[in-house]
Amino acid sequence: MRIDGIGRQFVPAPVVEKQASPAGEGGFGNTMRDALSKVNDLQSQADQLASKLAAGDAVEIHQAMIAMQKASTALQFTIQVRNKIVEAYQEIMRMQV
Repeated sequence: MRIDGIGRQFVPAPVVEKQASPAGEGGFGNTMRDALSKVNDLQSQADQLASKLAAGDAVEIHQAMIAMQKASTALQFTIQVRNKIVEAYQEIMRMQV
């Protein structure tokens, strides 16, 4: 411990630890892009299975239904996230500076 004179005050420098962001170095934009890409992949898989099922190919009905439900749920969730982002943006724009 260091003792200074009465006229000086010792203020320790804050310790800043760099935390790894869960999205990597890309930030919010890359996280959203990756999420939308995954939703698009789910939609594509569901479309392919539905096409195969309609064509009479050897596809299990339950697999096609599960894929379609996953795609539907992912799309609904994406729409709700988009609505919340738009709502937050509108709220920020209404703030007076």
